Amino acid sequence: MQRGIPEYSIFNIFNLGSKKQIELYEQGIVNIQDIPSTFTMTAKQSQAVQNHKLGVTHIDKEAIKAFLDTLDYPIYHLDFETFQQAIPEWKGISPFMQIPFQYSLHIEHEDGRLEHSEFLAVDGVDPREELAKRLCDDIPRDVTVLAYSMSFEKGVIKKLALEYEYLRTHLMTIHDNIKDLMTPFQQKHYVTPSMNGSYSIKYVLPSLVPDMKDAYKELDGVQNGAEAMNAFANMSKLEEGEKEKVRRGLLAYCELDTLAMVRVLEKLREVMHD
Repeated sequence: MQRGIPEYSIFNIFNLGSKKQIELYEQGIVNIQDIPSTFTMTAKQSQAVQNHKLGVTHIDKEAIKAFLDTLDYPIYHLDFETFQQAIPEWKGISPFMQIPFQYSLHIEHEDGRLEHSEFLAVDGVDPREELAKRLCDDIPRDVTVLAYSMSFEKGVIKKLALEYEYLRTHLMTIHDNIKDLMTPFQQKHYVTPSMNGSYSIKYVLPSLVPDMKDAYKELDGVQNGAEAMNAFANMSKLEEGEKEKVRRGLLAYCELDTLAMVRVLEKLREVMHD
């Protein structure tokens, strides 16, 4: 809690504009529980407030089914890791550009079989072309690719497509086939009080998959995206043994990102049968 503002407050309500937030704040209202029933909000905002007050889970099965129907097997769960350089070392890179150096790919088949592919660049060389080639080897054209907050993955792929013309068609096919696993949560089709009004995977994963609540904390060395970025950026300064340890940590972290997506999607499917 900061300055009397709880972790989930009026500032977390879905799409509640700053004007409305200030209006409540100036009335001394910061806690969701204290919002009067007469306060004017949209239907979605009112529903979110009511759900939180009652501590209930809201599931829109029809909307979730519509999302699931857009996915065709096999599903390629994709996650990139990137780093930045203030002073670019390689041609075609601008200062602080997101440079992809790693990806994890869980391939989910209709019978539940799961395959895993991954790529982690060697340090000290421009990783982009090798990563782009491997991505095209690992992901066929015209398959469903799933990301969480897909604008990031799409942005990475688009930049690669612009840089490597001979891979452009294949990369842009992957780009155009990406679906966003965040959608059902961002659109509030699935909401639990424990998500604290957020659709970040940080809140969604432990809410839907309690047995993965501490999965990231249990990782050795790399436990979040910022740590991954720094670990790779500094890898060339390490001795070989330490470098290998960091590489193992990076691979485990990125693999967990796409495994988390597989498990979240599995939970979405399960609610259709409840």
